[in-house]
Amino acid sequence: MAGIGFELRKIFGRRTLASQVWGSIYATMTTIGPSIIFILLLFAVRFALSHFGAGELQSMFFISSFTYVFMTAILAAALFNTILSRYISDKVFEKKEEDLGAALFGTMTMGSIITGIVMLVFCILMYVRDEVPLEFLLVYYLLGILATNAYNIITFISALKQYKEITLSYFVGLLISVPCFLLFYKVFEMQLIMAIYTVLVIAFLLTNVFLVYWCIKAFGKPSDKYFEFLSYFRRFPKLMISGFTYMLGFYITNIIYWVLSDLSIKVSIFRTAPNYDLAMFLAILVNLSALVIFVVKTESAFYEKYISYLSALNRGTYELIVKEKERMENTIKLQLFFIYEVQLIIVIVLVCLANVFFPYLGVSLQVLNIFMLLAMGLYCVLCMYFTVIFLYYFEDHMGACIPPCVFLGIVTLGAFICAGIGDPFYPVPLIVGGIIGWILSFILLRKRLNNLNAYLLSR
Repeated sequence: MAGIGFELRKIFGRRTLASQVWGSIYATMTTIGPSIIFILLLFAVRFALSHFGAGELQSMFFISSFTYVFMTAILAAALFNTILSRYISDKVFEKKEEDLGAALFGTMTMGSIITGIVMLVFCILMYVRDEVPLEFLLVYYLLGILATNAYNIITFISALKQYKEITLSYFVGLLISVPCFLLFYKVFEMQLIMAIYTVLVIAFLLTNVFLVYWCIKAFGKPSDKYFEFLSYFRRFPKLMISGFTYMLGFYITNIIYWVLSDLSIKVSIFRTAPNYDLAMFLAILVNLSALVIFVVKTESAFYEKYISYLSALNRGTYELIVKEKERMENTIKLQLFFIYEVQLIIVIVLVCLANVFFPYLGVSLQVLNIFMLLAMGLYCVLCMYFTVIFLYYFEDHMGACIPPCVFLGIVTLGAFICAGIGDPFYPVPLIVGGIIGWILSFILLRKRLNNLNAYLLSR
């Protein structure tokens, strides 16, 4: 998100009320704009299921199958995200942007292969066990691949400057989906679930086409180094492990509770825990603001001090190096604790409001109780993630790898234990794992900062 930081400093540098408001809106739309649009799409799908009279079994099948598609896409993309971030940074520094266009297509190819294998297994199982129509399986298969590609392309967005066009691409996909659905369902009289999935495929296909267009427009004509980024998996394996274990730890409780909890239900080949999944979705919504705060305040304020410190290391005196390092450390501490405190206040306030309004919205007491604890658990997980990001900046790959791995181990073990205890304890593993991972990442960051001069000067 460094590119966003450049633009934000330009906006906030005007120091007017209008610039402050515009800067906040800009950061919101560039960091979580696609997420907001995707959430709107989910609400639109939910409305369609309800308004057009989908039965309970139909609704549960759609929700369950849809969850599996996007869980697969998220985890497949997580294999590439941190590696690609490093590759993009190196190529931008080397001024070889044409290699990024090639890497974009290489990433889409590899992501499609990995997701395609998983989706093929799902499709075969649905066909063998339930004789699901082949036309539905084809659409379902394509959606998994397109969703994975969408997540992978987002990683390249950090190297772009056309942020408004990125969000616009998602918005166009959302707008196109509405008339397409009415056309398929009302005019062609397509079965409801089939119509929704077909529309989702069209929406993601258009979004991906627009995103690829903006990427190629920014990077220029691709080189022939389509799979050069794969060498980074060998050079920086800890980066891949760090990113993947963090994302797997984020969702591992859902996966375990789908199979082992007393909330689990089975529709076709899919097992889910609807009440826990809904609580997790609501907890994610509550914590989305943390991503905006991190980009607007934390990362933007730090990046300027980081560049000054690196410049001092290259050309400055010892006294200047010490001075710039101290300024950078103070900024890290100030900004990290700022996001820790502000996001905690936001989560507490929103959880309190949820206690008031959720019963009127038909949210069950069980979902509400799980949601309140999950909201705090995800807060801790995101605080760990933000702290680990600074370890990425200082190239402490081992330090960045340890907290997510510990977090994943604790959450996995805790989820197996809590699955046998009962639903009041289901959110506990995420809270405990998040807190321990957060503390560990902070300790490792302090250790890296204490030895930073020696490490960077000896490279």
